[in-house]
Amino acid sequence: MAKTRFTSVNEYIASKPKDVRVALESVRKAIRKAVPKAEEGLSYQMPAYTLNGLPVLYVAGWKAHYSLYPASDDLVAAFKRELGQYERSKGTIRMPLSEPVPVKLIERIAKFRAQQLTAREKKDGGRTGRQAQLERVRRICATLPGVFEKLSHGSPTFFVEKDKGVFAMFADNHHDDGRLALWVPVRDGLQPFLIEDAPDTYFKPPYVGSSGWIGIKLDEIRDDALGIHLREAWNLVGRKGKTPRRA
Repeated sequence: MAKTRFTSVNEYIASKPKDVRVALESVRKAIRKAVPKAEEGLSYQMPAYTLNGLPVLYVAGWKAHYSLYPASDDLVAAFKRELGQYERSKGTIRMPLSEPVPVKLIERIAKFRAQQLTAREKKDGGRTGRQAQLERVRRICATLPGVFEKLSHGSPTFFVEKDKGVFAMFADNHHDDGRLALWVPVRDGLQPFLIEDAPDTYFKPPYVGSSGWIGIKLDEIRDDALGIHLREAWNLVGRKGKTPRRA
């Protein structure tokens, strides 16, 4: 049987058994109450709540539990006592359906995550801040024909046209690497030369690096050079009608 693809959070919740639906609705209300400015949508085919394009929390419902993530080390430390009774693995908190939904705790967790994201943006601030750099990328991409942007894997991602051909991915502190960066494909064989020539600007990104993509530290590159990379990436994907393989 083909895997169901959901188009909304309502569809996702409606697909679950009654006890899971009740729990997910309680979690949903708690998050939306705690972070009213968060946008609700789907990512990885599950409910996702984002603030200025950054993921606050993801939610997933299962047979005997529901999950919240990401649960960073800072979050776990801040709620060490409250989370002690719950199973955790790989940045995920698992809460059993057999127990009442801890609404107040989920509200506090959502607020904590939102404050983390807001604090990081204020710390970066100015021209080098996340929002400023994302708008910079958007401004350049707007000069290219047919570009479509949406969240993919929790990050702003740019396609040569709607849902076809990824040519750039915005990466903010991916897996806590401390980088505000853009990942783009480059011509065959160019990746190692760029990294060797300017290691303070370029790096091999995870996942797509093995396919020849390059990571660009946005605070280390000028607009003209960034524009060249984005136009070249658009051409590599758009002109050939080919989507680079994601490792």
